[in-house]
Amino acid sequence: MAKKIKSIEPNIADLANGWLKSYQLDYKLEQETLNTEIDQALNDYYSKNGGVGGNRPDVKLLLEDKNLNKYPVLIEYKGYKDKLIKLDKDGKVANRTIKNQTDFKNINAYAVNGAVHYANALLHYTSYTDIIAIGMTGFKNDTDDIEYEIGVYYVSKSNFGIGQKIDDYTDLSFLRKENFDEFIEKVKNLQLSQEKIDKLREQREREIDASLTKLNNDIFQNEKGLSESDRVYLVAASIIATLGIPGSMAAACGTSFSSLPTKRPKRVFT
Repeated sequence: MAKKIKSIEPNIADLANGWLKSYQLDYKLEQETLNTEIDQALNDYYSKNGGVGGNRPDVKLLLEDKNLNKYPVLIEYKGYKDKLIKLDKDGKVANRTIKNQTDFKNINAYAVNGAVHYANALLHYTSYTDIIAIGMTGFKNDTDDIEYEIGVYYVSKSNFGIGQKIDDYTDLSFLRKENFDEFIEKVKNLQLSQEKIDKLREQREREIDASLTKLNNDIFQNEKGLSESDRVYLVAASIIATLGIPGSMAAACGTSFSSLPTKRPKRVFT
């Protein structure tokens, strides 16, 4: 019988948190409060297991650049070899299955995938549009020394929440106050090709279509007194609350298509 490999996540957390402490950064551990907006978003967004709320990154920070722009930083640790990140066939963080459903297995198993999941909670439920998602994992080699790897991704409205790799790093010193502005400049210089933008937009449109169908079904199942036209108005109101009306009404935080019920619909719009 093969010997079960033991996670060294506590060692990885101790190493990385030691760096953050040496950088004199005000970081918060998973049970600690960062700010009300971020904490509420993490609580309201669907969890890594598909349930309701309870998302707790291992570490949270809120850093500021020279222009006084604030950037949430979410860090997830793992303690196994080859558990840094899972990518799909197109090289994107694989948080969706081939059926375009949330891939909870990858989100749970891989550090970067988990961090990107948390970052999407902030995109959906807060006013922050630029988030840094960091994953770190490692293992002990034959000489009992720790070998580790780090993944650093930019998650934003501009990349549809999928995330873009920023660079390769061997520690977290890019988060130091004296290094952070240079790091953010690198983030700002990231580019997506028009082909990738089009593919991501198409994927998001498919997700919205599926979510609208689920929303319609949920209303049908739970609001028996509503007519077809009433349901159409309610769904339209949900869309407006999420997306806003250009030039008239800003989108409201707290509404997310991705957090809608996932039961298979029995009826759709007529």
